[in-house]
Amino acid sequence: MVIGYLQGILRHVEDLDVIVDVNGVGYEVRVDRQTLETFGPIGEEVTLWVRTIVREDAFILHGFATRDHRLVFDMVTQVTGVGPKLGTQIVGGFPIAELVAAIRDKDLRLLSQIPGVGKKIAERLVLELSKKFIELPIAIEVAPKHEIPTVLLDDLRSALANLGFGPRDVEAAIRQVQIKDGDDLEGLVLKALAVLQSKHG
Repeated sequence: MVIGYLQGILRHVEDLDVIVDVNGVGYEVRVDRQTLETFGPIGEEVTLWVRTIVREDAFILHGFATRDHRLVFDMVTQVTGVGPKLGTQIVGGFPIAELVAAIRDKDLRLLSQIPGVGKKIAERLVLELSKKFIELPIAIEVAPKHEIPTVLLDDLRSALANLGFGPRDVEAAIRQVQIKDGDDLEGLVLKALAVLQSKHG
């Protein structure tokens, strides 16, 4: 029997493995970081879209916060050299819309920041998925493609890094900046800071 969806009570969390109680039956499910962050405390209800992975020595349930999240996992794990374990790290590396945008925009620098993803895997993700993600027929709210001039982009990264923000936060903020004609470095820094402050409260 293939399980596609679980709704139940969160009973246990150990790293990325969780146990969900569905009518008295405890299902052990492997989740990614982004999905884990959507959970409340132990004892609260959770909903997971599940992909069942069958191996010779194991029967593993991978759980995702949304159906679209699961679809991206399915697509990522079709890439050469990406199995379920690395696929879980990839879809957990960034919010799903940011991940889709990074692959679509061929952002090797950002993709290479995901643990376990080196330059070679990042290049494969882009080569095999960028066009598919442009045409992705699902309701993922993909971040708009930024068109900041390269010189300004480098200066913006440097300015935000000097303010103490890490590379992952910097790249995520840049993706969400709404660009307008005439924006200079100061204006872009202020916009990026507004994004970062909204994330970190």
